[in-house]
Amino acid sequence: MSLRNPLSSLKISRGRLQEHVVAGDETFEDARKEMQGDLKRTHEHVKAIPLSSLTRKQAARYDIICETLTLRTDAGYASTERVYFKPWSLLKLQQHPIDHSDRETGCDDDSDEDDTGAFLCNVLVYEFMQYARDGQPPGNTLEYLSGWYGGSFDRKILKSRYMDLAMFSDPHRNPLASPPLSFDAVWYRYLPQELPHISLIVSYGGVGNDNLLRSEVLALVGIMRTRLGQTELREHTIAPVLMISCIGFLKARIIQAYYTNGRLMMLKSPLHDFSTPEARGINIPLFLLYMCSDCIGDTKALSREIPLNEDTNP
Repeated sequence: MSLRNPLSSLKISRGRLQEHVVAGDETFEDARKEMQGDLKRTHEHVKAIPLSSLTRKQAARYDIICETLTLRTDAGYASTERVYFKPWSLLKLQQHPIDHSDRETGCDDDSDEDDTGAFLCNVLVYEFMQYARDGQPPGNTLEYLSGWYGGSFDRKILKSRYMDLAMFSDPHRNPLASPPLSFDAVWYRYLPQELPHISLIVSYGGVGNDNLLRSEVLALVGIMRTRLGQTELREHTIAPVLMISCIGFLKARIIQAYYTNGRLMMLKSPLHDFSTPEARGINIPLFLLYMCSDCIGDTKALSREIPLNEDTNP
């Protein structure tokens, strides 16, 4: 006898059943509250980690699954995980070159250039938010053309107590504390209603390597908790976050993250170099493609895993 019909609402994955619950089901609110509780516990666990950064193996002990994000210029993505941000193609970006005749764009210079993450952050923010672009409609910025809205870090995006966890650590008192973090800019989307997706850029006062910074995780989870606690987003169960992290010696990476089934899923790019004009010519456009990303993916379906007995053979 076929099991197709009885299990039509279930998916089998790695020895578990995945039950998909949608808004309106009687169990939806209870399942959503359970998920928020799991997210809170993950936040508490990360807060207690006595390390400034985590390798992939160390992160996995705390149910943080970190995979490689390969940045591409063709608007595609190579990932077996769910994706919630679809980057622009380089061809699309090239249709909107910088309008150097614009007064504000033309007067900008690099006279205050240094090798800090804060400077690199400013470069990317100016390219995205300030520089006028050619094309139709004329004179608009990439922020406008991509449909993102600049926001502020407040109770709707990142509650202050969650921000404090990630920002304020004293390395003089705690040698393992993460380097100082600055929240520099954040964006959200309406399509036509507000979406749970958040894009932000942060900078760090220290240097880094391929390891995941504890501060990065605290910031990501804090945003997810804040977003899913909003009344306007009560139908959503996933709050995807795209974070650009700028660190010392003019390096940066992109992290895409979401939370599901008790695990923090993260796609993290390698650190990219911006220290030379040649490197900037390649990597600034590459990062802008992801800052212009379209929001995709189902953020309303709630997927809950049901463990199976080892001898179960559906």
